[in-house]
Amino acid sequence: MIVAEYILQVATSVDGYIARLNGSIDWLPVPEEGGEDYGYTKFFNSIEALVMGSTTYEQVLDFGDWPYPGKFSYVLTSRNLSTTRTDVYFVKGGVEEVVEDVKKKGYKRVWLVGGGKVAASFMEQGLVSEYIIGVIPIILGAGISLYQSVPEQNLDLIETNAYSSGVVGLRYRKR
Repeated sequence: MIVAEYILQVATSVDGYIARLNGSIDWLPVPEEGGEDYGYTKFFNSIEALVMGSTTYEQVLDFGDWPYPGKFSYVLTSRNLSTTRTDVYFVKGGVEEVVEDVKKKGYKRVWLVGGGKVAASFMEQGLVSEYIIGVIPIILGAGISLYQSVPEQNLDLIETNAYSSGVVGLRYRKR
């Protein structure tokens, strides 16, 4: 049986926040045309499906064109959301429903896009096998925590990348 890998790939402030208290991500660097993509393209090409919360989904819709073409997206929500897209599936059953559907579809690599509650739900169940964290050189002082009071997670550092912008890429595997 194929067991999927759930990979958390996310950007945080130096102090571990993924958004301001109001949900804003205006502090994240905007990728420049033809500039450094911090390994995003290689990573995106390696995954088959995505999982995100409804707030993250709605933020992504504000970006314009759907940024995840060709990838099936699960959106965890308790609300009645709808879309005309055939590659977006709204999940009310939680993590278990996603895991079951991923298994049924045979996906091997699934990206946990965010937000904090979604990431924490997968971490709490010990499902995150890899953590790819881009640390942005800013201290917010307050915001939405990536870690949401999850239980202790023991990790092994497998890669680091320092970029001229001051961003540091950290890649960990679950021990």
